[in-house]
Amino acid sequence: MVVSLRFNSKFQRKSLSLPCRSHPSTLRIEEELNKIKASCSTTQSADSVSYGLSRVIELYNCLDDLLDSSETRNLISSHRKEPWVEEVMEGSMKLLDVCSSVRDVMLQMEEHVRDIQCALRRRKGHASMEVGIEKYKRFRKKTTKDAKVMITHLKQSEKVMGLLADPDNHHLTATIRVFMEVTEMTIVIFESLLMFLVSPVSKRNGWSLVVSKLISKRTVACQEDEKPYRVTNELETLDVALNNVLCDGEDSWTENTRISQFKLEGLQSKMMKIESGLECMFRRFVKTRTTLLNIISM
Repeated sequence: MVVSLRFNSKFQRKSLSLPCRSHPSTLRIEEELNKIKASCSTTQSADSVSYGLSRVIELYNCLDDLLDSSETRNLISSHRKEPWVEEVMEGSMKLLDVCSSVRDVMLQMEEHVRDIQCALRRRKGHASMEVGIEKYKRFRKKTTKDAKVMITHLKQSEKVMGLLADPDNHHLTATIRVFMEVTEMTIVIFESLLMFLVSPVSKRNGWSLVVSKLISKRTVACQEDEKPYRVTNELETLDVALNNVLCDGEDSWTENTRISQFKLEGLQSKMMKIESGLECMFRRFVKTRTTLLNIISM
């Protein structure tokens, strides 16, 4: 007999309990999952995104340790023709694609940030700064649109996730459950990063409600949706600062310009940290996928 496993308890503040702890890595994965859940915040800041990426990287370190076990290798190899193995492989490819796309967006954003920094430092007049800021704002709008599409695709991936397992084979059940939970937590962290990239709005329109509810589902009760909209991350505060610069008229050097420079410098350093995390995560995804391919070809 087989049963369908579906993990629907993401970001509930309670401890997870995997079906079996036959390998020490399953316990480590459980601990890492609970660390991420315990650290969740409604604020998608650069620091929280970086922390989430670092924890996912550790999850995949633990997963690789599990895959190094001869018992796990033999188990996956003996079931390599079953649908759950195909779904795991397909999921790993999707995560690689998402990671690559998000990494490209971050690299482009860093380039735009550098351009604005140069425009502000040159102090060649309001017109020069305005061109750079408007270019950045257009990029932010495009990033917002792309991020929304990626979030939708990630949500669709969550909805179709469901793997079959033999309840009498405890190690198989535990292994499948681990893959499910690690994959779904990875999706959650990517969603958090994408929401960090979404442009702010001046009022709570339809999309801001969707984002608010998505955050709420993973962290706090639905009452959070009733709270007034407010600036919550570094990109939003930079947007406000740059808008203030545009409002300064023809002044070549103002306090708002200095504030924008300060925020740009802080954002750039944090973006570099996120990019480093994405690069490391991409390598971990490749390593895990390669290991799986080697196992199922045994």
